[in-house]
Parts: sequence; C-alpha cells; structure tokens
Amino acid sequence: MVVDPKLIAKAKKKLGDKNAELIVEALGVEDYDARRMRACCPHHEEKTPSWIYNPKEYKFHCFGCNRNTDIIDAYMAQGNTYIEALQKLFEQAGIKYSFGEHGVKTQHEYRYPKPVECSSKDRIVKYMATRKISLKTLDYADVREDSHGNIVFNYYDTNDVLTLVKYRPSRKVQKGEPKCWCQKDADTLPLLFNMNRINVSEPLLICEGEMDALSAIESGYTNAVSVPLGAGNFHWIEKNWDWLEQFEDIIVCSDNDEAGQKMRKEVTSRLGSWRTRFVDIPYCYEFEDGRKVLIKDLNEVLYRYGKDKVLDIITTAKETPVDSVIDFSDIDDIDLDQIDGIYTGIEDLDKRLMKLFYGTLNIVTGVNGAGKSSFLSQLVCECMEQGKNVFMYSGELPNFQTRNWINYILAGQRHLTMRQNNSTTYWTVNKDAKKEMGEYYKEKLFIYKDDRSHRVSDLMKSMEDVVRKYGAKLLIIDNLTSVNLENNDNNKYEKQAEFITNLINFAQRFSVAVVLVVHPHKIETMRRLTKMDVQGISAIIDLAHRILSLYRVQDSDREGIPNKKNGGWYKEPVKYDVICDILKDRMMGYEGKSVGMYYDRPSRRFFTDLCSLDRRYAWDKRQFDTELPFPPPQLCENDTDEIFGAQIQAS
Repeated sequence: MVVDPKLIAKAKKKLGDKNAELIVEALGVEDYDARRMRACCPHHEEKTPSWIYNPKEYKFHCFGCNRNTDIIDAYMAQGNTYIEALQKLFEQAGIKYSFGEHGVKTQHEYRYPKPVECSSKDRIVKYMATRKISLKTLDYADVREDSHGNIVFNYYDTNDVLTLVKYRPSRKVQKGEPKCWCQKDADTLPLLFNMNRINVSEPLLICEGEMDALSAIESGYTNAVSVPLGAGNFHWIEKNWDWLEQFEDIIVCSDNDEAGQKMRKEVTSRLGSWRTRFVDIPYCYEFEDGRKVLIKDLNEVLYRYGKDKVLDIITTAKETPVDSVIDFSDIDDIDLDQIDGIYTGIEDLDKRLMKLFYGTLNIVTGVNGAGKSSFLSQLVCECMEQGKNVFMYSGELPNFQTRNWINYILAGQRHLTMRQNNSTTYWTVNKDAKKEMGEYYKEKLFIYKDDRSHRVSDLMKSMEDVVRKYGAKLLIIDNLTSVNLENNDNNKYEKQAEFITNLINFAQRFSVAVVLVVHPHKIETMRRLTKMDVQGISAIIDLAHRILSLYRVQDSDREGIPNKKNGGWYKEPVKYDVICDILKDRMMGYEGKSVGMYYDRPSRRFFTDLCSLDRRYAWDKRQFDTELPFPPPQLCENDTDEIFGAQIQAS
C-alpha cells in the first residue's frame, strides 16, 4: 500500500504545532519545555537539551545524534506499524481515508507462510545478546524463536500481511551448514525486512542482512530494512519499486567485502545516485595491545564500538561521488578478465571477444539476410541463460515477431514441428514448449512496445527505467535508422553523434552492455564489409568500443578458386554459412579477426558443432536420447574437430 505523501503532509500541516504535543506525549518525554519546544533527546543520553522542534517541518531534530522524529515515528515507537501510525495521524487531523487493503492477503495465487508460534525466546535472546541486540529490538521487529531454537525473521508487506518467513540458527554457523532458509511449502516474495515499520518521509537505510538492520534499530535508527536473499540478488528492487520511489534520501549499508561493494554500486545506480548515500563502515578495529581485526558489517560495528558509533556512521553517511569525475588515485587497476559482461555463447567468438563488457557500446552491422536477427535473438537467450535481464528495441519487427524469433532459438530442433505448404517446408515451435518458455522467462526480457513513440528521448527514458527497476544488463537497439533522433535536415549528423555519445555514457553510468544495429551503406557487389561501410557519421566508428559485421557466405565462396596450374587454391572454399568479422575491438586492442559459424534453418541458431546446435536452455528439463530430428546438411559429424575453433581471415 502506497499512501500519497501530499496527503500525509496535509495531515501534519492541519495539526500544526499540535504535532509537537502529540510526539512528546507518545514518547513519554518528561522534561519538555513547551514554550521553547525543546527537551533532552529521548533517543540517547544527554544533559543539555538538543532535541528541538522545527515548526516548518513538523518534527523534532536532535543536534546531538542528528536524528529526526515526526509524529509517525512517535506512533511507531509505541509499537504501531507504519499504516497503523498513519491511521492514528489521519484520525487526529480529521482526514478520512480508506485503508481497505490493510491486513488483507491480496495475492490469491501466493502461498503465504504460516505464523510461527512463539511461547519463549530464551535461546535466541541468549544468542542475540552476544551480538549486542536486545529483547526490546527483537520484539519491535517481531523476531521470533521456533521449536528448534532457530531465529525466525518475519517479513511483512506494506499491508502488514506476513508474506515471507526466514530462519537461521541461534548459534555460530559451521562451515558447509546452511546459514539461512525460508519456510517450507511457502512462496518467497522478495520483500524487505521491516518495511512495514518504515516512515517514508525520512531517510531509508538499506542493509545487507537482518542482523545489520537490527543493529541499526538497536542503536536508535529504526528506519532500517534489509534485503531478503543476499547481496547478489536484486529482485527486491523491481518488486518494491513503487514503494522505494517515495524516498527522497536512501542510505546503503553493505558489507565490507567484494559482494557488498557490488551491491552498493548496483543499488546506487538503479535507485539514483542523486538520492543515495552510503555508510562508510570502519575497515578494522584496533585493540589496546595493537592487535587489529577486520570489521565486516554493521553488526560488528555495534559489537566492537557500540550504539553511538553505529548511529554516527549512519547519520553521517557519505554522498555518492560526482559521476563525471574520479580522483586519479582512486582509479582501480583492473584487467579485462576482471570486468563483468555478457558471453555471446558462440565459443569461438567468445575466445576472441572474451565477452561484451559492461560499460561498452557494441555495433552490429551486415547486409539484409546476413543473420543479424538470429544473432541478436541468440544473444538475448544467452544473456538470460547467464541470469541477466535484457531490454530489446526493434524498430522494424512487431513485438509478436520478436518473440517468435526468440522462441525458435530457445526451442531448438527438438521442440519444432516440420510442416509443408505446397512446395515450401517450414517449422513451427510446439505449443507446450512456447507456454513453458513464457512462464520460465517471465520478468527476464523486456521488449519496447511497438505502438510507442520511436523518439530517442522516449527510448532512452524506457531504457533507464528498465535498467533501474528490473536490472537489465544487456540493451539491444535494432536499429539506428528506425530511431527518431528528433533532428532536422541541418543537424542530422550532429544528432547521430549525440545519440552515440549518450549510449556510451548510459552504458558506463549503469554498468551495462549496449548493442546497436547500424545498417551498412549500399554496396554494389556482395562482399565482406569494412569499417568504412558502416552507415552514418564517423563518430559511430570512432566512439564505438566494438564493431561486428556479419557476412552471409555466397555460393562462390563455397566453391573457392582453385589453382589449376600449381594445384591447391588461390582462395580456399568456405564451409561455413556466416562469417563474423571483428572490424574494431578497442577492448582487446586488435581488429581483422574473424569467426566462422554454421546456421540451422529450423531452429534459426548459429552453431559451431553438433553439440552447440543441440544446446538445451534452462527452461527445458527434458531428457533426449535420440539424434536431432533435422540434421543440418552443411555439417557432418566427423567434421566437428576439424572446424571447431577455426578462423577465417578477413579479406
């Protein structure tokens, strides 16, 4: 449930300075100076009053611990959830509002977990005390104990409905032992722990684990949540997108390790660097005798330094650095094999490219019929196979044809049916396979609607939304000609250069791989392309990180040119169907390399051997013991070793 912030602001304004009285009453503040509207902070110990009411913002601010407290915070401190606190606020302000979904299970197909009955918390209280977390905090966040003494973390949605239950042992976890697990026979919607007790008008602290969120709450910062399924899982962003969009200020607190750093970077780019800050966890703790120990997370800060330190590093969280500059000394010395990216799935090509690196713009070109649609569709399938989401824009194909093409790649020969129409042979994807693929790849591939504007501003906005909300890592734009660059006859090439620059900036800003299809100039004879054949302004060639050109092998190429006089060949016969020429590769530092590929008409797949032709994608769990139903005529099985890994030098 998302309540309009303007309505909340209206309720506070209607109450005026009565906000202060209600806050003081709810928190039980005894030394309140009603005339000067100040008191000692109820959130930490102090002798001089520094908790002062701000009549313009209708909340108290402590100049000692930097914490803000409005009427919603005060009501939640009494044990109310956020929605319950809003109900009390609206009642006080005399504003009628229907909370009809409060407490209602709205997802009818969802298998909700069963509440864990908790008669005692003795074992978890004893363990949590060793982590410096009190019973008061456990009760506040509704942390329970099961019959085996395990810790039970209850995840509620914003309607206060129990939606996810996680467990972990109330002792030190041994190596190889599961650290946590979810309730059996219940679904696992990726909500945020403690999100139903969050004041959306205050800065949100996002922690990596429940222990860290509890450490923040223990230290007095109650506006804290934790991610549900580890630092590397970001489905919680898209699931809670509308709720997250309400916050003007977000603080990210991840662990002091590589996974934590990746989490911080991903969350910052997707939720917006302009509103995200990060907690700078101390790197190590030094004992009096000089011994040092590494500090991993916020709970360890609480254990080693205490509550004041935890509160201090949260309230003084660092701003995300300016995107446009970096200090020379902060530039990481990174080898290419350390940079993440997308594999094409064509082994010979991946040997040459390594991968389509994040932060790069990759141009794909080729004359009509060269195989660009199959190549792009296969790239989409491979990306999803690697667990990464995709955005795809096709300015020429309607959405159903785009999906149809991808269906063939995912299906492979074993899920096709051969059909005959007069003298024409064609293949269709089996209905049950299409249904299974649709279910398996839901929320993994996002295709730009074919009835929407082709204006570049609308396209770039859609790309940003999909990257931020759904975490897409590969973005395909097919093709440059179909994009409305919003230009006139006088600034056509200027707008092209601007578009290319924006795509590169986009790729680097969000750490994604962008693929742009650019058609070549018209050529008089069918031949392999060069960089100069790429259509458009020279900035396309100059600025792109890579340029790949697809060439469909002609009959004359297959025949070759024999040397009748001396034997041998002037030009050896080409056994492949398509050649991929690497016309430019700024990442690897060379160009002019080529890779030969076979093409299978039934499945529309590129392949290099029979094994790669028969590849089964993750959706397909069936077992097959038979040969391929439609063996490719171009490739004999005994040719496999000979052609695998072979190169074709660019002519």
